[in-house]
Formats: sequence, C-alpha cells, structure tokens
Amino acid sequence: MDNICEQNVQKMRTKGDKAKVAAILIGFALLSSAIVYFSLITGLWFFILGAVGIMALALRLAGNVEIEYEYIITNNEMDIDKIIGRRKRRRMITVDLSKSTEFSGYPPQDEAKRDVTVYASSGLAQDAHYLLTEHSDYGTVMVIFNPNEKIREAMTQEFPKTLRSKMKHDGK
Repeated sequence: MDNICEQNVQKMRTKGDKAKVAAILIGFALLSSAIVYFSLITGLWFFILGAVGIMALALRLAGNVEIEYEYIITNNEMDIDKIIGRRKRRRMITVDLSKSTEFSGYPPQDEAKRDVTVYASSGLAQDAHYLLTEHSDYGTVMVIFNPNEKIREAMTQEFPKTLRSKMKHDGK
C-alpha cells in the first residue's frame, strides 16, 4: 500500500520581515513620486507608466516575504518545498526516511553531528521537530520542521526498525 501524505506550513512573519516590506513599499513609493514629479515638470507623460510599473514591482517584491513550506511524503521519501509569495516553488530537499537515525522534538538533547541543516519551520518552537538522516549528496542532514500528527504517523511507518523501536522505548 502506498504511503502518501502532505502538509502546508505558513512561516510566521518576523519583525524583520515586516520592516523589509515597509522599506520596500516606502522606498518604491518615494521613487515613483519622484518619477511622477519629473514627468509633470518636464511634460513627459509617458514616465507615469514607469512609475506605475515600479509600484507593481514593489508589490511583487513585498509579496516575496510570504513563505510557506510543503512537506510531501510519498512512500519512503519526504520532499520539502519552499513556496515564495504563492508564486514560486522550489524543492529544498528530498530525504529517504528509511535512512533516518533520529526524530524528536526540537531542539535536540545533544547537538548531533551534522553536515547540513535544512530549516523548513513555521518559526513556532512549541511544535517543532527535527529529523536526522543520511543523504547521498549532503551527508548527515538535520531537517527542522513542524509536522502535524498525520505526517508524523506517515513518517514513522517508513522509519527503519531501529529508529521505531528507539521511539517506542523513549515513549514518543
């Protein structure tokens, strides 16, 4: 039987993200105002179209701060995609769950040796988990993410027996 499951997680906006959006909108508004003023002074009305284009670009850039992560489990593989501004999707990593060595709540008890860390978390620490797995291209990878119960159950089915027994022993 196939094991298929997916979940979308919205990244929480930080104060820094809000400041970026404000800076983009204010900066581009000032630039557009200067272009409109220039077009009124010189009588070159076609520059107003450029000001409208600049404001459209500002709105598009401001939307890029909105980030979602999608976790997709298909049999023994988990794909993590990053969705930027609801327009652009990028595959962050694909991990083989059968090569996992640890899965627990974040932060880990001991800082495990890892070569790469993939952050695909909403930013909320209370439901964050980490997965430590071996990857053919990146070595030991730690994935930090926010799986719901359905994703955790689907993952557990694909974990190696040693990790499943360790999780039962730890009471997770």
